[in-house]
Amino acid sequence: MGGLKRRVLTILSALALTACASGTEVLTVSGSKAYLAEPVAIDVLEAHFNIPFLLPQIDSVQKSLRDNGTVVQEAYFAGDARVAVVEHVYDSWFNQISIASARDADAFRTFLSNTPLRSRHPVVYEAPGIHTIGFLAQDGACVAFRFLKRVKTSTGYNNDSQDPDTFVAGYTCDADGLKFIELFGFMTAEDKARVDRRNSI
Repeated sequence: MGGLKRRVLTILSALALTACASGTEVLTVSGSKAYLAEPVAIDVLEAHFNIPFLLPQIDSVQKSLRDNGTVVQEAYFAGDARVAVVEHVYDSWFNQISIASARDADAFRTFLSNTPLRSRHPVVYEAPGIHTIGFLAQDGACVAFRFLKRVKTSTGYNNDSQDPDTFVAGYTCDADGLKFIELFGFMTAEDKARVDRRNSI
């Protein structure tokens, strides 16, 4: 498998906390077309990522697929409010167009203008961590974030240079944005057990 090359993918420009209807056609940041399948509600314990552990207010998750199931998108909710959207490439990684978009401060400011922080004066930071690219804006306990991060280990393909494979965007309060980005990753058995215990109280 090491001699093979995998195609790289672009993040969806429509990911910025917008809902998508069944079979919606959207454009990636590269301008190519993609189709999102109808979202399906899943239990918070079945989420791929540890957002329900990091953000205790999350009480529901919706999952959708695109590109013949090679890309998963999960939306995380607190009540009716969409808190975060994650898009993960199972067996590949995002391309340089997507990386440039995540690194673009103007693109982050555009994203920020669609959150409640637009009328405030948050402090903007670069997303911390190795193989993490993007920004967060913190104002007191409220934070908006938009970043790419590598969360899986090497795929074994010879052109896999550990570029990011996961896109995350969202807004919430009562959260430490820097800690959230540093700890974001796959949902582990320990995370799941803690969420289960917390929800059973």
